[in-house]
This record gives sequence, structure tokens and C-alpha cells, in this order.
Amino acid sequence: MSDQRPMPRGDAMENLVIAQMRDDLRAERKRRRFGVPTWSILATATAAVVAVIAIMVSMVAAPAPSYAATPPMLQIASADQSELGDAAQLLTDLARQLRTSDEPDPAPPGTTQQIDVQTWGLVTTVGAEGESVPSPYVAPENMTITRAPDGAFSQVAVAGTPYDTQGEPVDDPAGTPPGTELWRIDEPAGEHAYMFPDPLPEDPDELRELMLDIGFADESSPNEWLSLVNALLLERVLRPGEEAAVLEVLSDLDLELAGTTTDRLGREAYVFETPPGDADLVDRILVSPSGHIVAMETVWVGHDRTDIPSPSVVSYYAWEGRA
Repeated sequence: MSDQRPMPRGDAMENLVIAQMRDDLRAERKRRRFGVPTWSILATATAAVVAVIAIMVSMVAAPAPSYAATPPMLQIASADQSELGDAAQLLTDLARQLRTSDEPDPAPPGTTQQIDVQTWGLVTTVGAEGESVPSPYVAPENMTITRAPDGAFSQVAVAGTPYDTQGEPVDDPAGTPPGTELWRIDEPAGEHAYMFPDPLPEDPDELRELMLDIGFADESSPNEWLSLVNALLLERVLRPGEEAAVLEVLSDLDLELAGTTTDRLGREAYVFETPPGDADLVDRILVSPSGHIVAMETVWVGHDRTDIPSPSVVSYYAWEGRA
């Protein structure tokens, strides 16, 4: 089933902006939270503790002349819940599969962890006449994040291959050539403040308490839990037992099984999404049949914007090297 089906309305996704000190995180997350669907969304990479897409807002004063380019919607096929169970049951089953797998440790102690992720966020700017200026095409970034055994941190973003709203590559001689370094962060040992420890608790109750300790503006919101999982995946390479614990934490959230899809890197995945709510964002997490989290997306489903259609993808992360 295509994503052109009627979309549920989702609770507002929290703006996860990581503060330099863990003690400041709870207040910072609360301060940055938004819930005004008539504002336009500006997604940018933050240079704080973990680079995440922070949804910033700017008022659109006049109708845009045309739609901004956004990625094609995922094609979602209905899942047989009589076979798979509901979201909670399927996540629990996938976690059990990970725990009993014989997969090698992807992050042995004493080795450097490397995270490769393709990311994109909607950028809406305001022109001289107060009109929002649409982006001509989708311009993803490829990020490489490294975490050395001594705590040193590095993050490099390079331009990805731009594509149009149908997913076809775009050749723009005036654009940034793919592979061009856009920005980087290098921090020696002792300077980077990590949110999550290494190793991560493999017990879901302990992991849940750790996440609660990090802090939420609203711990009852599944969107905020997904935001924190997103930050975790941008900071740590998860071992099978750790990732199983994450899935078990997710199984306790009010998520729905939307169906199955092929993600933006060509991988089959189950799609879990936040339930209907009063705001205009739906958060999704994509999990492969082997139990690995491969992607996360945010979809706008409102009806009061003139610069993008509804529904529209406004940000996504697709982790490479996960299957």
C-alpha cells in the first residue's frame, strides 16, 4: 500500500538538541520543544554533542510560488498482523531473534566505532517578499561519525547525490559536487560529552531508566523516545544484545505497525510509527527482518502549509552497514 493512503496525525516530535553537559539536557530539550503546526520547518545539522537534525521554525508570511522538493514517500505494503502480531509483539520477536543470533560483535572493546548515515532535512527559507523559497531538489548529506576507544570524536559531512521528487539523480553544474566535504567536527579525547555509555545496558529495564535519566520534556510521548533512540544511533554502534534492548524498550511504546517497505538504501524493513495525535508530525522507525534499525523518518501530515504537499517527508536518517 502506498503512502498516499490517509496518514494519521502524530504527536509533535521533540527538537532534540544536545547540550554540552548532560545535566543541562532536560531543560534544553524542554526549551526547544515545539508544537505550532502553522510554522515552517527548517531542519539543520547541529554541532552539539551529537549531530542530529534539529527542526527549527520560521514563520511563512505569504504563500510559496511552488512546492519545495521533498523525497518520494515510502511505498508501504500492509503487514499480516495475524502472522506477525501487533507492533509490540513483532518488536519483542525481533529482539529475541537478535539475542539468539550468532552475529559477530560489530563494536569489540578497544576498537574504533564508525557510523555511516545518509541524512536529509527540509530547508525552507524566506525570500525578500516574505515568500518561502522552495528548494529545487533533495540534497542529502552523507555523515561519517567515529568514536575512538579513548573517547576522541570525529564527524564529517559530505554532499550526497542530489535527486528530484521522483528519486532520480539530478545533475546541477552549479550545485555542490557529490563527495565535497561540507563541514567537520574533531574533538580529542576528553572533550566530547557522550550521552550514552559504552557498553550500553542489555537489560531493557536498565536501558529505559538510563533514557529516563537523560531526560524528556514529555516522557509519555513516543515521539520523544524515538528522538532519543535517533540520538543513540548517531553516537553508538550497537551490539546485538544492546539493539535487542532498544527494541524491547520500543515495544512498550504506543507504536503502530504500518506495514513493510523498501527503504531509501534498498533494504526491506518493517515500518513502525507514532499513533495519531493533535500535531502534524508522524515519526517512523524502520527495522529490518533481522532486527536491526536501518532508518528513521519524520512525515508532515498537516493541511496548513503552502510550500509542501501533505503528506511529505521532512527529514530522514538511513544508516548504512545495517541489515
